Amino acid sequence: MAAHHEPDRSPEQPLECDHCHYPIPGESEDTDDGRFCSTACLEAADDESAMPEPSAYKRIATGVEPLDSVVPNGVPADSFVCVSGDAGTRRSELLTELVWRALERGEPAVVITATTPPTAVLERFFENGWNVLPALEDDRLRLIDCFTHRLSDREDFLEHRSRWIEFVGATAAESIVAIEEPTELRSILTGLNEALGDLEMTETGLVTIDSLDEFEDHHLHEFITETRATVCKARYVPIVAGATAGNELDPGNESIFDGIVDLRLTDHLEPDVRHRQLSVRKLAGAKHLPQWLTYEYEPARGLFVSGPVRDSGQRAPGAPTPRVAQERR
Repeated sequence: MAAHHEPDRSPEQPLECDHCHYPIPGESEDTDDGRFCSTACLEAADDESAMPEPSAYKRIATGVEPLDSVVPNGVPADSFVCVSGDAGTRRSELLTELVWRALERGEPAVVITATTPPTAVLERFFENGWNVLPALEDDRLRLIDCFTHRLSDREDFLEHRSRWIEFVGATAAESIVAIEEPTELRSILTGLNEALGDLEMTETGLVTIDSLDEFEDHHLHEFITETRATVCKARYVPIVAGATAGNELDPGNESIFDGIVDLRLTDHLEPDVRHRQLSVRKLAGAKHLPQWLTYEYEPARGLFVSGPVRDSGQRAPGAPTPRVAQERR
């Protein structure tokens, strides 16, 4: 093979394959067109263009300041992450901001809502000064509605909406996927996969689920493992799902998730002041700081770091466990 120019590299910067972009651990396959780690990459490069840089799709900076502060190198894009926290920890605001930051980056997003109607989900963005109407118009935001068909009187709900909510509902109508059997997790999975296909979501965007607590079907464990496989692992689209914290559950069931983010309220930092804190309990394939980070929230700004960082090399006594873990059979 023809000689290949040897670039100046330090020992800390190994040569990278020109197709897969991963370090070359041994002898490279050199051609006039590049340097490759294997015959498979060499042959693939002859048939198609090089793969995108791994950092472009395999790791994301979420744009949510407290989360990015404790995961400095980004969240693996093939992760199913549970955000575990009780009322008052701003769990809903965190999920809303994750979607908004993705839209800001020009990426699509899918929201699965089981605790509130789609118009109320959209109203959370407007309350922050985050206008999602262009994203709806550009077909970059899809809502999987697992709530409305749970209502005993849907007609009464629709009839008494305010003019603004009626306008938002009409504007978002084509972006809402109504799940007529919200207790059938297979129906939800089908709706999700159709939305991902419509939005061409592979190696881009994210999915959020407002609360896993609402899915009480005993097939929930199967639903999570299947979405983790078909969405996160196959498409490199992360899923971030909320769950209520509970201490009575078996911590061994944490293995269902790639990552767990704990949110808690604490008053031990200052007398008579209740602080919100965030910590990453686990995150497969990524560096995360073993710390509790104090955060606060403001409309438009979102969540931000507001106080001291405390070491937490292991889960502190009383740290929450996702309630959804009890569904595993």
